[in-house]
Amino acid sequence: MERSFTSLLIILCSLLFQTVSANLLLEPVTPNTVPAFPVETQAQTCRLDLSDELFGGVNEACGRNLDRSRRCCPVLAAWLFAAHARSALQLPAPAPTPASSDPDEPMRPDDSQKCVNTLQSALLTKHIKIPQPSPNCDAILCFCGIRLHQISSLSCPAAFNVSSGFRNATPTAAVKNLEKECRNSSYSGCTRCLGALQKLKVKGGSKKTTTERASKMMSKDCQLMGLTWLLARNKTAYIPTVSAVLRAIMYSPHPPHLNKCSPDQENMPLAVDSLQFQRSLAASSRFSVFPVLPLILCIFLFL
Repeated sequence: MERSFTSLLIILCSLLFQTVSANLLLEPVTPNTVPAFPVETQAQTCRLDLSDELFGGVNEACGRNLDRSRRCCPVLAAWLFAAHARSALQLPAPAPTPASSDPDEPMRPDDSQKCVNTLQSALLTKHIKIPQPSPNCDAILCFCGIRLHQISSLSCPAAFNVSSGFRNATPTAAVKNLEKECRNSSYSGCTRCLGALQKLKVKGGSKKTTTERASKMMSKDCQLMGLTWLLARNKTAYIPTVSAVLRAIMYSPHPPHLNKCSPDQENMPLAVDSLQFQRSLAASSRFSVFPVLPLILCIFLFL
């Protein structure tokens, strides 16, 4: 009888050990886990590549409090630019009339409102809600000032060579140089990336009617499109630096011509911080105390 009981105990402990090992090795299934795929509105006007990293990153950065310069807006902008990257770099076919090189002429409507609606709907399905600053001001467009453009709506000769009829957009050497200069998200790396982006600025127009303000706006959009191209190349490698640079370009207290990256000692959150936080939570949830206690009891029974 005692031998049978011992054999049964060995079998139960063996099964328990296999179960605990499997729980430690396998990724948990969480409500926010979704495959990365293009999400389209019914009108197919905005396509975003939404993933569990984006949902986790946005929730961690903006789910509780809104702040413009430290955590929420730079991280939110980086994830939204990354989600829109593939769509932003596609050229229309058949092509409309090429974008004017005159910054004074009105730009085509951007994708901002449509894509914000798509993102907000997706966030709600994951039970993620970004606080709204006021009834008349949303977090993404109004508070953070995030604008999304298609490459065909911009004129960025220093960044992209667009062929006649918008059939092809080839990145210039200045854009390709970003791959080398924007790999490090530290203060020095962010500063190098910011310097490389200066080469993408739009030079003053040939007409006397070209305003300085319009030229600056186009220059900023061209720099953001360069960062968008970088995210399309390798989101994982570049999104930390992109969030640091976006903080300097879009949310710096300094004047535009004096944009500066945040010093390392300020410990500003980056987009990758949110992703790592989600992974650490997932890892801690896998190693719960409950399944380990019976395993310890089995070990003591055989001592």
